[in-house]
Amino acid sequence: MAITVNGELVDQELVNQEFSQIKSWHEQRSQVSCCERDDEFLAQAKENVIGRILLNQKAQATVPDLTESEIDQALDQLKKDCGGEAEFMAQAGVLPDQMDQVRQQIALNGKVDKLVKQICQTNTEPSEAVLRQFYEDHLDLYTTETRIKAMHIYKSLRQTEDKEALFAECCRTREALVSGTDFAETAKAFSDKPEEEVDLGWFKRGELMDEFEFVTFSMKVGEISPVFSSYHGFHIAKVTDKKPATAKPFEDVQDLVREDLNQESNNQELKTYIEALRSEAVVDETEDEESPS
Repeated sequence: MAITVNGELVDQELVNQEFSQIKSWHEQRSQVSCCERDDEFLAQAKENVIGRILLNQKAQATVPDLTESEIDQALDQLKKDCGGEAEFMAQAGVLPDQMDQVRQQIALNGKVDKLVKQICQTNTEPSEAVLRQFYEDHLDLYTTETRIKAMHIYKSLRQTEDKEALFAECCRTREALVSGTDFAETAKAFSDKPEEEVDLGWFKRGELMDEFEFVTFSMKVGEISPVFSSYHGFHIAKVTDKKPATAKPFEDVQDLVREDLNQESNNQELKTYIEALRSEAVVDETEDEESPS
């Protein structure tokens, strides 16, 4: 599929990269594969890339060129952000004789940045009432994550050729734990993990393997899990404490709320502007010609 925007050919690799980022973001949020949504993600990736190209075209046509001084300042800031010139060149993957190309790219990007600032400069300082409403409407952004504290017994499948016998042994151990046997002492003697890894301390979702989190986050404090398995072996967990998700007071996050609200307003302004450019643009999509057999 070849795409042109006002006669400019779109690099398919840009679309591929955007598609990968979109899909990865959704899969991380849902923690499952989203292959059935590939067509949706690809369509979104195309529109995102087309929007950026339209914005770039508009900037190059309407925004004055950056001065050499402005380019110098932007380059110095990039080097500073990277920790120095050598680190910047290493991270950017450029050689000393390619600095002219870097300056050209800074000049192009700088014009886009100026255009974006012009688009978003109409935002006014929000009142406290508006900030509080945004806070209430987006409370999940200002809520601490649930945290669990747990202990862990682990038996590796590599230590035995008889999986069923190992499972039965784990079940007997769990029965003893449920009957009152001390979990920490049992773990020290029975687990295949070192003693210092029995108490896992505090953790939140996304910090440990999925199988362990799915079980422990469904448990109550003091509860001992059934024997459950992962690719590596069998597990028994005990939740020893839990900190539920709690909303941070508005006064503590007011500055962050203001930043988030301004960012959302800027994004909406930018989206509206790009939609207007899109309505007037000539965008063509053609199927790639198949090579003769």
